Amino acid sequence: MRIGIVTFWQSNDNYGQLLQCWALQHYLRSKGHEVYLIRYDLAGRYKPKTLWEKLLKALTIYPLIKYLLHRKEKQARNKIIAELNQKNKLRHFDDFRKDMLQNSEKDYHSLEELQSEPPVADVYITGSDQVWSQLLNNKENEVFFLNFGNSQVKRISYAASFGMESYPTKLIKRLSTNLRRFNAVSVREDSGVDICQNVGVESIKVLDPTMLLQGRDYLRFISIPKYNDYIYIYSLNISNPEQVYYEAITQYAQDEHLSIIVTPGSGRILGAEIFSNAIYDYATIPQWLSNIANAKMVITTSFHGTVFCILMNTPFVYVPLQGKLSNMNSRILGLLKELNLEDRAVENRYQMMSALEGKINWEEVMKKIRPLRDKSMLFIDNAITSKN
Repeated sequence: MRIGIVTFWQSNDNYGQLLQCWALQHYLRSKGHEVYLIRYDLAGRYKPKTLWEKLLKALTIYPLIKYLLHRKEKQARNKIIAELNQKNKLRHFDDFRKDMLQNSEKDYHSLEELQSEPPVADVYITGSDQVWSQLLNNKENEVFFLNFGNSQVKRISYAASFGMESYPTKLIKRLSTNLRRFNAVSVREDSGVDICQNVGVESIKVLDPTMLLQGRDYLRFISIPKYNDYIYIYSLNISNPEQVYYEAITQYAQDEHLSIIVTPGSGRILGAEIFSNAIYDYATIPQWLSNIANAKMVITTSFHGTVFCILMNTPFVYVPLQGKLSNMNSRILGLLKELNLEDRAVENRYQMMSALEGKINWEEVMKKIRPLRDKSMLFIDNAITSKN
């Protein structure tokens, strides 16, 4: 089968985004399919293309008074972004996209382009990642509901995430219409199953595509270890070191004679350097995997940071996000519950100290993953090959 995949792929500092993209391609190719990424330019679809469009946007969206009031704040943010862009070059994500992913021949910048010149495929897949967090109050986001191409092309969602506990009531009718376009629907969280059920669409919860593979499948990427005897922090969506109880981490590192290595990432919050007395590593994807595989302990606020600790059997602590970002915790907490690893999620300094000292029975964890992986493989294999 020729399979085109729509997902997120343009980040320059989100390791999980590119690895989930690669993992799904790798799994499907191992089954004999011809697979490629449909390069839909999510980042560039709203950017004004001409000087006139830029001026119009400035006049309509950023009035002069608002601009003046927030000028310093905007200048400070732009400075941080410029610094991050320079450091992100060290990660070489573009090289990974070029060397490790199969891509469509052209980039698509809009739903209209995809509808007028659809990618040739027998099957379209959307997912994984939070592709359905792109709300349907904007018709452009129907790209992630595969509203393009011939009606004979089979449409499947694999581990798609809404990134929310419930879908906006005013958009439920549009959601129902778009979900009914699919031949088979799978999601990444229990809340996603509930959202689909509420609009009368059957779905199944499956593993993130990175977990369709085993730790050994990623050994092809892993670099020679760069550090010895260290705690590794992969920070995402935090702005203060005490959001991960950094005082407890530094005390543990001191007691165990460990250094602290940090790789920041940007999500809803820019990945600035907020940890003192730490070594910052803007790692390539192979080095990031190596850093996780060889760490004495990993501290992370990231879903994929947690997933790769599990796949590599590396001791870890997951720190749930707080405030407005707390709705992003459910996918990780749900996975930890299924694997009987709830004690690895900590919500205060004392739980952090206990988790740092705690042990993980990896043999039992791997036993629990196997049936979940088998169920996920069965879904996607059957969805692709079934006659419906």
